[in-house]
Amino acid sequence: MSKLGKEQVMVAEGMTRRGTSIRQVAGQLGVTEGAVRYRLKKRAAGEVVDGRSNQPTAVDGFEDVVHGLLERVECARLTGEGRPVQARLIYELLVRDYGYEGSYQAVVRHLRRRYGAPKLRALRRVETPPGVQAQHDWFEVRSRLEGRAVRLQMLTGVLSHSRARFCRVSRRAGQLDWQAGHLGLFERYGGVPLWVRIDNLKTGVARGAGPTAVLNGTYEAFARQCGFEVDPCRPAQGSDKGKVERGVRIFRQHFADLLGRGWDSLETLQRALDIRAELLLDRLRCPVTGTSVREAHEAERLLLQPLPGLGEPFDVVVSRRVSRDCLISFEGRRYSVPFAWIGRQVEVWGTAASVAIRGDGREIARHRRHTREHLVIEPAHYEGPSTDRVLAPTPLGARARLQVAGLSSPSRRALCDLPEPETVARPLSAYAAIVEAAR
Repeated sequence: MSKLGKEQVMVAEGMTRRGTSIRQVAGQLGVTEGAVRYRLKKRAAGEVVDGRSNQPTAVDGFEDVVHGLLERVECARLTGEGRPVQARLIYELLVRDYGYEGSYQAVVRHLRRRYGAPKLRALRRVETPPGVQAQHDWFEVRSRLEGRAVRLQMLTGVLSHSRARFCRVSRRAGQLDWQAGHLGLFERYGGVPLWVRIDNLKTGVARGAGPTAVLNGTYEAFARQCGFEVDPCRPAQGSDKGKVERGVRIFRQHFADLLGRGWDSLETLQRALDIRAELLLDRLRCPVTGTSVREAHEAERLLLQPLPGLGEPFDVVVSRRVSRDCLISFEGRRYSVPFAWIGRQVEVWGTAASVAIRGDGREIARHRRHTREHLVIEPAHYEGPSTDRVLAPTPLGARARLQVAGLSSPSRRALCDLPEPETVARPLSAYAAIVEAAR
């Protein structure tokens, strides 16, 4: 049985005046006859003040303090503009600064009684054109991998127009996984959207949130290389990425049986997830086009940007100045670059296995990352003709070349006296032994 509101009581009163029985009124309003009689009796007796409203509350004596706090934060309860400040903030300020010992609910009741219920804010529903926006977000799942229970990270993505949803699973959620997940989703989309909306996680946002957020430098460079712009959500506004939030719920519902099984590798699990995601494209409908998600996706993918021609993902991007000895510093090590770049700024990208050094939008050097050596030099970086800005390093003399090659003068002469390869009668290893003996 539902309760009688003020409007229903007025309707019931009018019906009884026209001769409708209490039983008929109660039947039409969906309440008991006793409820109708009780409310009509109260209305006939006039408005009676509920005695509970006159009871003392824990906020008594703090009324001026509460009003001053609302003025300080320019709360919409006083100005009538914008969003009202949360009652939780007022409660915490009262406890911290004014020794308030009452409950949080007492503060809520006081604000509602004195300033009225805050206005409801309408939500704007936004639908982007095809090819414009995707929404990406992480969620954690539990599964069994190689016989062990593990926690896995799934990056789910949805094209906002067609609602085509895909996911990529990984063991971690670091910067390399974040970028690899984006690339995996772009491949499944069939292209790159103009914008990607993300939450304010550290791999995407360095500080702040929403339109004023400062992006993580590495992720910003990645987005620039891929050709999309980043659109962080406003803080505590889940509706800003409602489509991907809905996608998480769909995946948890439709992928639960897959995640409950045991898998021999991450790749096998990913293939099973991709197959299930493809089936969902036919089962689900796109509310914007009225067609299946697959049909909407096929039309949208024609408007996506081409897939980026990137190599492996990177988790660090820094700018470094090339020293006169053609070296840059990175992660406690020094790496060589071609001498023509001395005195100029270059970008150093740290990938999973390499240190890629880029200048003028192209790669100019690459070295192995995390080596035991702290000085990594490529001799070819010191060779070549001078440029209009930099003179080439002094060429190595004969003795220097021997020392760099790890040879002595006798061993060099022995090498020069070796016969031509087509006339070699003994194994090459024998000649190598001769050279070593001549050292």
